[in-house]
Amino acid sequence: MGQKSGIVEREIELRATDGVALPALVAEPAGSPGAPRVVIAPEIFGLSLWVKSVAQRLAREGFRTIAVEIFARDHEPISSDMPSMMGRIQRLDLPQAVRDLHTGLDALGTGKAGSIGFCLGGALSLLAAAEGGIDACVDCYGRPRWPRPTPAPHAIEAARKTRCPVLGIYGRADKGISLDDAEELGRALPLGSELALYAAGHAFLNDTRPELYVESQATLAWAKIIGFLRRTLYAGGP
Repeated sequence: MGQKSGIVEREIELRATDGVALPALVAEPAGSPGAPRVVIAPEIFGLSLWVKSVAQRLAREGFRTIAVEIFARDHEPISSDMPSMMGRIQRLDLPQAVRDLHTGLDALGTGKAGSIGFCLGGALSLLAAAEGGIDACVDCYGRPRWPRPTPAPHAIEAARKTRCPVLGIYGRADKGISLDDAEELGRALPLGSELALYAAGHAFLNDTRPELYVESQATLAWAKIIGFLRRTLYAGGP
């Protein structure tokens, strides 16, 4: 895909641990092969244009990033209505999705590693961090508990097992995640972590969804996210 504004992008295909081909986008700062790595766990819409824009944003901030299509095995159409989204979550093999994220990190080589995820991906970011091998984790409005029984732990359980610093980004007006649940997750986070609450609802960072996007709060949240990743992955501590 070439170079854009000081970053280099390329589309690649990974081989998952179960043999499935995983499309992925890599975005890196030009001339910085030793920069920290960050894997992006997508929303329910997978490797969308917005998720790709997140990879580009983080690359411009000095991180080698990879966004992995964790829904590569799911060929059902997806729309923004609730039954369609819940169906996709139910079909997703959550433990395999976590392995896919680690496969993405491995594809970037060595160095300090972070994870960031949004909505479904926020919970997966925590699950990936709980597995180890990650030095900083960002969870953007991930559900603290899965709505139905799954073979994967709840995000709040993963938080208790995570050893790296975590930044939780949540909206005070999120209709799907109560403030009580967000604060309970915050109490489960390891030492050096932070729960940041904003005057917004769910998915307020996504500027391709005008019905949810809150520009003022997204600007604040992105500043906190970038600062957290710089402190933890460049300076070595929160």
